Amino acid sequence: MPRQFSLADGGKIHAVGLGTWQLEGNQGREAMVHALKSGYRMLDCAFSYGNQALVAEAIEQSGVAREDLFIVDKLANTWHSAAEECLDRTLAALKTDTLDLWLMHWPSPLNHHGNHPKCPTLPDGTVDFEKNWNYVKTWQTMIEIQKRRPEVKRLGVANFGIKELEAISVTGVLPLVNQVELHPSCNQENLHKYCIQKGIQLVAYSPLGSTGSALLHDPNLKAIAKKNNATVAQCLLSWGVANGWPVIPRSSSPDRLDQNLDILELSKEDVDAISRIGKASPKRYVTAPWHTFEEIV
Repeated sequence: MPRQFSLADGGKIHAVGLGTWQLEGNQGREAMVHALKSGYRMLDCAFSYGNQALVAEAIEQSGVAREDLFIVDKLANTWHSAAEECLDRTLAALKTDTLDLWLMHWPSPLNHHGNHPKCPTLPDGTVDFEKNWNYVKTWQTMIEIQKRRPEVKRLGVANFGIKELEAISVTGVLPLVNQVELHPSCNQENLHKYCIQKGIQLVAYSPLGSTGSALLHDPNLKAIAKKNNATVAQCLLSWGVANGWPVIPRSSSPDRLDQNLDILELSKEDVDAISRIGKASPKRYVTAPWHTFEEIV
């Protein structure tokens, strides 16, 4: 099983990364320190998570050198029209001179001066989008920033479907990575095929299906896990890597963190069986009031 995947620019991205969403306080910092000491080298962060300073503390306490890490961060929805300032704040909070990968978190520019830092609303309660702005303009801005700023090594996007990827292709620059919800019940087959054709690497967030996922309790998946002397979570993560994309699980449990890093060599029979289990119960767990996803196919 691959421990890294190659990107279109010749760089490498780790097969397993640590999701930092909702890792907060002492428990969150301790989880990140444990993960880094256990061998995690890709940290998936975001401005909107509000814990970049905590990530910086964890890196410092872990003793892992910055050059050994692959740090991902994301431009927040309410900062599309102020992308460079968001980048500067991100670098300062993370106490780093570089981002290995900078993503547009969503193709959804929201009012930078609105009434909420994450999801501003209008008086009628609907989402307050940035006026006279769109995500294609954001992508062009990120391209221009990268040309001027060596701090940004690579550019990518998150939560983009084929429609959005086609729209930003007019800039002549495609993202190296597209991070999306991706697990057997939301297998993104059409998007995966498209990204392969375009040289875009899919990366899976919520690779276990998210909290309360039916996949974790599926009796057929439990049987596959038992046969492989593994957990269901390990089988789901290994399924993703076997299909060709990095996975970003999140946990604050030291035991689960260690287990999630242990990718299995699943048989083709098991990989196909997990795919069938997922297709039998299609489900997208992540929704957002500021974005409409394509149907699961």
